[in-house]
Amino acid sequence: MKKGSTFNILKKASSSNKVEITGDLLKQVQGTLLQMLKDFAAVCDRNGFYYSLCGGSALGAVRHQGFIPWDDDVDVFMLRKDYNKFLEIFDKELGDKYIINAPSINPEIGVPVTQIMKKDTVFRTYNNPTGDRCGIYIDLFVLENAPDNAILRKLHGLGSLFWGYGLSCSRFNRMRDDLLKVYADAGDEVTNAIKSKARKGAFFKFLSVATWNKRYDKWNSMCHNDDSRYVVCVVGLKHYFKEIFPRDIYGVTAKLKFEDTEFNVIKDYDWALTRLYGDYMKVPPPEKQEKHFAIEVKL
Repeated sequence: MKKGSTFNILKKASSSNKVEITGDLLKQVQGTLLQMLKDFAAVCDRNGFYYSLCGGSALGAVRHQGFIPWDDDVDVFMLRKDYNKFLEIFDKELGDKYIINAPSINPEIGVPVTQIMKKDTVFRTYNNPTGDRCGIYIDLFVLENAPDNAILRKLHGLGSLFWGYGLSCSRFNRMRDDLLKVYADAGDEVTNAIKSKARKGAFFKFLSVATWNKRYDKWNSMCHNDDSRYVVCVVGLKHYFKEIFPRDIYGVTAKLKFEDTEFNVIKDYDWALTRLYGDYMKVPPPEKQEKHFAIEVKL
């Protein structure tokens, strides 16, 4: 297994306690996610909120005009100022069909990425092995304002890394026993990764998971300059200093076809996707196509 973050190891690990998302199940998941994305985008369009497909969803729009055939999620960006307004109107606009997990609303869950979840569904993953709020979800990544001053930007990034690491370790310490049960037959590398991260988490127990999450979110959002030169996705896989983007590129979107509907994607998607994936139009061979698993799925 390739080295990487503990969550990445768990995401790729196979176990008899996990269900592979493939075949008809994958099509059902994608169909549900597509309708969720339509509902989300309609609210953003009505209220003039910025959003953009990002990550694999943006790649899917460009390369496949829809989902990457083996993908089971949807990722979107929102600018911080629009994200805050979106949270304020969520219940009124979408509360009949969806719930929302967000660091500022339910920090005790410990997930730093905001998730829009469909009610009366279950999509339980390594990220939340036992919690109640575990429906099928869209990941909503906030593009934070990054300080224009290079020294302040450096301090902003270092603080973000500290609070994010503390949150991650403390969550693993709390989830240790549940994760070891889920991955009981996944092999020594996986169980050792869980135990190692959980041991590190013991040093961060002086604050609760909820407090780590609230302080992480507050720190990340501390720059209030909505016209700063750069935005940053602090919870991106490459972390702060490799997730800084020019606002004049990431702040401009255009409509692209995604399945049967057009959604916003960063207008200069070639720049964005090349930076993220390199030769993004090259479809990986079957053996390198990512497999997706869940602990429990009910649609």
